[in-house]
Amino acid sequence: MIAYLTYPVEYLGLIYVALFGFWLIRENKAILFWLYLWQLKEYHWGRFLDHFSTSKGRKIFLNPLFLAKAVFLAAAALLWVFINNSEKGEYFFSPASSFFFSQYYSYAFYFFTFSIFSIFALETIWAFILFFRQSITHPVLTKKSVLLIGIIHLAAFLAVFALYNSILGEMSVIDLSSAAFYLLFLDILTPFFVGLAVMILQPLTDREKNRVLALAKYARQKRSDLTVVGISGSYGKSITKELLASILSDKFKILKTAANQNTEIGVSNALINGLEEGHKFFICEIGAVHKGKIKVIADAIMPKIGILTGINQQHLAVFGSQQNIIDGKYEILESLSGDGTAILNWGSDIVRQSYENQKHKIKAKNIILASKDISASEIKATTDRLIFKASYKGETAILDINARGAFNVEPILLAMAGAIACGMGFLEAVDIINKTDFSPFNIKVCDRADGIRVLSSTYSANPDGVIAHLDYLKLFPGRKAIVMPCLIELGQSSKDVHYRIGQKIAEVCSLAVIATKDRFNDIKKGALAAGMKEENIRFFGRAVETEKAIKEILSSGDVLLLEGRLPQGLAEALKK
Repeated sequence: MIAYLTYPVEYLGLIYVALFGFWLIRENKAILFWLYLWQLKEYHWGRFLDHFSTSKGRKIFLNPLFLAKAVFLAAAALLWVFINNSEKGEYFFSPASSFFFSQYYSYAFYFFTFSIFSIFALETIWAFILFFRQSITHPVLTKKSVLLIGIIHLAAFLAVFALYNSILGEMSVIDLSSAAFYLLFLDILTPFFVGLAVMILQPLTDREKNRVLALAKYARQKRSDLTVVGISGSYGKSITKELLASILSDKFKILKTAANQNTEIGVSNALINGLEEGHKFFICEIGAVHKGKIKVIADAIMPKIGILTGINQQHLAVFGSQQNIIDGKYEILESLSGDGTAILNWGSDIVRQSYENQKHKIKAKNIILASKDISASEIKATTDRLIFKASYKGETAILDINARGAFNVEPILLAMAGAIACGMGFLEAVDIINKTDFSPFNIKVCDRADGIRVLSSTYSANPDGVIAHLDYLKLFPGRKAIVMPCLIELGQSSKDVHYRIGQKIAEVCSLAVIATKDRFNDIKKGALAAGMKEENIRFFGRAVETEKAIKEILSSGDVLLLEGRLPQGLAEALKK
């Protein structure tokens, strides 16, 4: 029987070369995808693993193609065990029946090889289609991602070349089937091998990170005249940074971190590469997904002013507990020296409630409580205007700005407190804010061809942001709808958070379309409890279905809110 199976067949070597070529192309696509996902999660194991608790993450493995590959791999492994045991005289069935089945082993191997060949060929065709559409998912090219791409591709090529070299010139049906099994095995374990490469490279990454932090610290120490403002919190970091930079730049030369550049490397490089003679202030936002990260950055840049924008449940899944989030975010204030200034958002419930237990860690003698020491009253928000009275130490002034939504009051007060800590007068800061164009910071608004107005806030996603944007949506006339994904990395608080979002949706909207499945039922329960009709809270993941639902409820003059990190294709389709 084995002699029949191993009888040499012409051109099997060429078939293997084609099989290997197909595998290599689809493997390249898979490697790029997995590195993209690692990069998206900032190479953080907790964030990476938490992705697979979402419906989108589960679909990576729980899909027909992957399950078919797993079945083929398991079936082939069992077939090999069956053959080996039969050769040794150890039968799963009677010797007669085993002999009967053995006559069909060759057909099973042919079928297995042909199936894997076909799967890889189809995946190769799909990879080329995506390539020509310029829609291959891949990481942003950095030194780290390029090094990982090179290492993983080299390892994959060497692993398969070793197999091919060992059977070159002696290819047979058994060899070809073994090669298909081996390639399929590598295919299925690609996520593991990519993760292993990330882990192996981590010491080098840490070393590079420490080197850059040391350079940033050296650059900072050379500039005793530079005032560093560090901004951290669960939400509102970017807008607070941009507003404070806008106020201070009216009078001083300032340096700030770009966009959401808030990691150790991002903040350090902004200081190392951007600092020039004459810069008076360096304003940076600092992000964190675990305790100790903010402290590491603060030790390098040595902020004199620290701003805590607010705390909620964002990243609870990776921090591990709400207390860990509180401890981690307060690190920006703990890093300040006695002559520094700590600014806290007193409008954040968790900041306010945790302050008594945290204040003994803050060495800064000057503390400003935004929304208390510097406060807002008589707030009037329209769809395109925000007016309120600001007060600080007996001085009052009216702010009249083109900010969209009352939720902008908190970051404005934080930025004004930051400007005061930097030596600017209260009324001077008010005057600059009143001249500031808030268009770059606002929710984006556009009108579709059918007259439906679209509000777009897809930059980030956190619980406070969703609630604030729904409050803003309420200001518009007509019927309202929201399209949003479920929020991620909320850990054990996820159920309650999504239930409350559902309640708020019911208060404001006539229709809600939830684009991911993870916490759809919790949002739905909250919406139903608040009186929303069941047919008006739906789950759709595709633009066609979502658009159809929108047209059933909304018409010209109505408003659609696109909230959170929706797939770009879906968001763009709904805007049109």
